[in-house]
Amino acid sequence: MALKPRIAESPQVRLIDLKSKPFFIVASVEVGNTTTKSILTATNMDTGRTHIINKVVRMTRDVRPPKPGEVVFGKTLTGVELTRESVAELVKSTLTESMEKASLDIKTDLNFVVRSTGVVAGFDSPEEVGEFIKALADGCLMAGVPPKNMTPPMSISNISKKLQRYSKLEKVIFDGAVAGVVPPIGSTGVEIVANEMEGELATALVLKLLQTRWKESLQRQG
Repeated sequence: MALKPRIAESPQVRLIDLKSKPFFIVASVEVGNTTTKSILTATNMDTGRTHIINKVVRMTRDVRPPKPGEVVFGKTLTGVELTRESVAELVKSTLTESMEKASLDIKTDLNFVVRSTGVVAGFDSPEEVGEFIKALADGCLMAGVPPKNMTPPMSISNISKKLQRYSKLEKVIFDGAVAGVVPPIGSTGVEIVANEMEGELATALVLKLLQTRWKESLQRQG
């Protein structure tokens, strides 16, 4: 007898709980070569549990064609031409649909937006990648996301009042950058990166590798 596959689903969260309890709600917006996604998650700050609220997925190839006067700055792997304005509109509609499905207000209920893209195959310069990053930000702003919810908070006053008591920000001292990142190299040999999270992971990997080699060196010396 063949075993049936088990499909794991995130437990549903009631809207009244999202509104009243200390949930940190994040929208992860990504424009990839194949799909454009908005994934809403909510983390209960009391329990530490994270729930998936919903996920809206659209085909990137359905982005509207460039309008007269718009500058095409790149293409996807399938050859779809991209402009800053068309990408921004796609991001806006995807994020807006996700928030509306959850019956959440994008200005008051959403705490943070993470933006990323994997569409780098057709880019040959940092300027082109920069246009894409700007388009992602434009789309979020057009959807109504406050600018403070698109960058890390530098003071506790930038955090929602119901979440401030969970923050350790006042106990952290920031005195500048502590590490650098060597970004991936594009098709022309130019160093480009379109995903800051991947850059941070690369930095963490390099630091871990250096720590391991340092420990091995000390062991050999001892």
